[in-house]
Amino acid sequence: MRSPSKKGHQYVTVISDTQGQALELRDDRGVESLAGYLRNLGDRQVESIKTLSMDMNPAYISAARVHLPNAVEKIAFDHFHVAKMLCAVVDKTRQSEMKTIPLQARKSAHRSRYLWLYGRNKRHGRIAERLEAAQMVLPDTSRCWAMKELARELWSRRYDEQSRRLWQEWIAMAKDVGVPLLSSAARTLRKRLYGILNAMKYRVSNGNAESLNSKIRLLRIKSRGYRNKERFKVAVMFHYGRLNMDF
Repeated sequence: MRSPSKKGHQYVTVISDTQGQALELRDDRGVESLAGYLRNLGDRQVESIKTLSMDMNPAYISAARVHLPNAVEKIAFDHFHVAKMLCAVVDKTRQSEMKTIPLQARKSAHRSRYLWLYGRNKRHGRIAERLEAAQMVLPDTSRCWAMKELARELWSRRYDEQSRRLWQEWIAMAKDVGVPLLSSAARTLRKRLYGILNAMKYRVSNGNAESLNSKIRLLRIKSRGYRNKERFKVAVMFHYGRLNMDF
């Protein structure tokens, strides 16, 4: 599920299947956006839902847990959104830590902003040298980055009986680092661990939904916008919906 919008525009929640075909568009991105869709499905249709991939929007989670049987076994949180949250922890920690370091080191630390986006497997040559220098100046940021990379490695593992224990160990380690933003992220992941494990187990993500979202943005640009939201939704369903066009 995705909720594409621009700043100042109204939100529309797009519900799609695993192939990235739109099933329905609902107004806003609140509880009712998903709850209304699930309520309109027949019992057999609801029971046939095997997984529901989403970001960690509390409204979507609440709707699914009320209207989807055994939701905790089916909700899967998208890898990209978890990674985005941890990247934000690294960057915000960097911004905060920069205020505490000597002025002469602040300029080079500021230039390290994009270095922290590199994964451990992409640290080569000049990038590795610059990142190592930044790690010396920004130790808290370095620890957050290391935990982000460890989380990425955990997610890339094939799901097995050790997955839950390894994530629980990660959560405990993240809390022990002592960086407030990382501790807060660890609490969030502990609360949402079921959805992370489901995503690994069923190997699902919002990848096709993200692709559909990009197509919808392009459709909006080509049409130079839609004055009427209902026309916009009809256009999306016509171009990207799972419609039976046989006559």
